[in-house]
Amino acid sequence: MKKQSSSFRKRAGFGTSMGVPSIIAILVILVLVVFASLSVVMSKADFQLTEKTEESISAYYKADAAATEKMAEVADAAQAGGDWADALSAGGYDVTSSGGAVTVAYTVEVDRFRVLDVSLSVEPGGYLAVKGWKLVPTEDWVPDDSIQLFQ
Repeated sequence: MKKQSSSFRKRAGFGTSMGVPSIIAILVILVLVVFASLSVVMSKADFQLTEKTEESISAYYKADAAATEKMAEVADAAQAGGDWADALSAGGYDVTSSGGAVTVAYTVEVDRFRVLDVSLSVEPGGYLAVKGWKLVPTEDWVPDDSIQLFQ
């Protein structure tokens, strides 16, 4: 009988020594799965941000090309002479003159949030000088005041 109880004790000791490494292995696998899922989520968010950035940049360059074409139209009209200022005004350009200097302004829509605002100065002889070429938001920024940070 004594032999049976000693072999039972040996088996019980063997089982607990295998349990600790198994638990550690399970925890390591669990940590690896969590890190893998986090990397998948982060890569998806990075991809979506990249797509939005690409759309934004593409829209800006399309608007920039359209604004450059309009600038070429202004240059052609100014170099042709005649009553070019009235013709441009009728074409949707904002033409103002003060003291002999003529300023032509127009906007090109980039997307629903931004426009490209262009201002050109027409020099004698039909030469153009770019006074302004900037990206402007279409709506005023409204801050979120719903959280009281300071009292």
